[in-house]
Amino acid sequence: MASNDFYDEVRNSRNFTGKVVIVTGSGAGIGASIVRLYSALGANVVITSRKADAVHKVALEAQQLSPKKLKPLEVIADLTKSDELTNLLTETIKTFGKLDILVNNAAGIPLALITDPKFIDELKSTEALDINANLELTQLAIPYLEKTKGNIVMITSTLTERPLKGWLNLIIAKSALEDATKVLSFELGSKGIRVNSVSPGIIDSNPGTHDQTFVGLLNKTAKRTPLGRVGQPNDIAAAVVFLSSSDARFITGHSLVVDGGLKYNMDSDFLEDYGLE
Repeated sequence: MASNDFYDEVRNSRNFTGKVVIVTGSGAGIGASIVRLYSALGANVVITSRKADAVHKVALEAQQLSPKKLKPLEVIADLTKSDELTNLLTETIKTFGKLDILVNNAAGIPLALITDPKFIDELKSTEALDINANLELTQLAIPYLEKTKGNIVMITSTLTERPLKGWLNLIIAKSALEDATKVLSFELGSKGIRVNSVSPGIIDSNPGTHDQTFVGLLNKTAKRTPLGRVGQPNDIAAAVVFLSSSDARFITGHSLVVDGGLKYNMDSDFLEDYGLE
């Protein structure tokens, strides 16, 4: 029979008081939702994006949700630049003294068919942010996460399992992060660092801002999704928080799909009317 300590730990598993969390790409959409949830659960959060006004807006929202009205750290950064990645870590440690959780959410989605002359340029752009920046930041964060026995969560995509035409650059990048999740779970497990990923389906990241084409895609998605609705940013945020909580203390190297079952109803033409000419 488990001790009372175990039951108390599970009861308190979503209390992140005293934890320090960096979420990249957190000026809007999924990243902003992740930041707000961690803040609501008591964490000190670091919000970073290239857009200062977006970062500040999310910071104000997160502070209002914080039980103790903790002020988030706002860092404006282009994560494709090594010196700005270093500054992100430096400012975090200077402000909070440690790092417990790193959420690699930042991503770009430039689309091009391989027959398009701009495909290679788009691929390089995707790799620079989605792969290189996330892994460089991970490398920089390891010494701090080792001290706290911390967590890394990558944001990937169900497109790695259900590939679609025209999304090759994104699929390459997200597949790389899923493979990195597995390999890093081996490399960092002995340091007490868990590494997992969340694999979203199609998410309505910014409700109320879409053109008719995207609204049509969302309607199509809801009809095809077994749970009958489109995924919301908070669905992804809750999954990220779970994987970094004590409830997931024996989970590492795992990719958690959060898509309402959509991947089982997608074919290679599912997104043919969106994003590509």
